Amino acid sequence: MKRKLIYEVIENNPGIHFRELLRKLNLNVGDLQYHLDVLEKQYLIISREESGYKRYYPRAMEKPEEKKYLPFLRQSIPRKIIIIILENDSADIEMIENESKLNRNTIFYHIKKMLNNGIINKIEKEGKIIYSVNNSEEVARTIIKYKESFQDKFVDKFIEFWERS
Repeated sequence: MKRKLIYEVIENNPGIHFRELLRKLNLNVGDLQYHLDVLEKQYLIISREESGYKRYYPRAMEKPEEKKYLPFLRQSIPRKIIIIILENDSADIEMIENESKLNRNTIFYHIKKMLNNGIINKIEKEGKIIYSVNNSEEVARTIIKYKESFQDKFVDKFIEFWERS
């Protein structure tokens, strides 16, 4: 019964990390680790080290490319940056800073990680650096598909925007 519940949580929240699973399931560390190991040995889930977290995915994920985006979409700050860029088709650092209300250094830290992982790209346009999301349609579909697992008013606002477009 616990294993089935663990699998369902991973299936509904692909890219979820260990501590988040612990919080959602209210299990102890050893119990959860045991069941995750069994699920991996049975080839039902896979785990990957990403951005300092061990993340879990259902092995039979419909679109494996989503695994590239989900580690960033699971984090509130990168998710917020991605959504701002998506809503505006592209954005410079000032726009991201104004709309996110985040510190510029924090934004640059996360942008650098996303650039290195091919989530976003940058171009110089009229003396400004402009950021855009690679595969923006796919990233937007991934946000919408897993919106329930993000529990974020920023995501809700983005979905309203996307549906109006």
